[in-house]
Amino acid sequence: MFHEEFQHGGPVMWVLFAVWVIMAALLLDRLAFWLFRPLTRPTDTPQGPAARERLLERLRFDGTRNSDRIDGLTQLATSLGLFGTVLGIARSFFSRGDDLTLAAPEVLAGGLATALFTTVGGIGIFIVGQTFLLIFDWFAERDLAIVRERIGDQR
Repeated sequence: MFHEEFQHGGPVMWVLFAVWVIMAALLLDRLAFWLFRPLTRPTDTPQGPAARERLLERLRFDGTRNSDRIDGLTQLATSLGLFGTVLGIARSFFSRGDDLTLAAPEVLAGGLATALFTTVGGIGIFIVGQTFLLIFDWFAERDLAIVRERIGDQR
């Protein structure tokens, strides 16, 4: 079933698939980071505001690593879905030949299938990526709040 829909999506689906594989690897990296690392619990309070700021900056960096890449890939997937939509609609109209007065639904169906499947693929990748980004950002903010409380940072 999935193979047929993938084939109907046309060549843009292969690019969307590549984006999905890269994004899935980045999501798995972030998921492993949040699931298999202990929460940072400083046993002693860093001395001075500069040391506290370095600790918080390191936590911010660790918590949001690859977030910009995941966000960029989700935006790329949405754009590729739109590109596939335009390509599929154009293909459906240009496949009719010179006689645009012919009403041939079966000729239009192939191009419209490309349009629909690439749109669904791009939006699906976007939704999955952005959902995980929201979850990971929540984890990072929660982690920072706990550490701020423990080191006595009043922000």
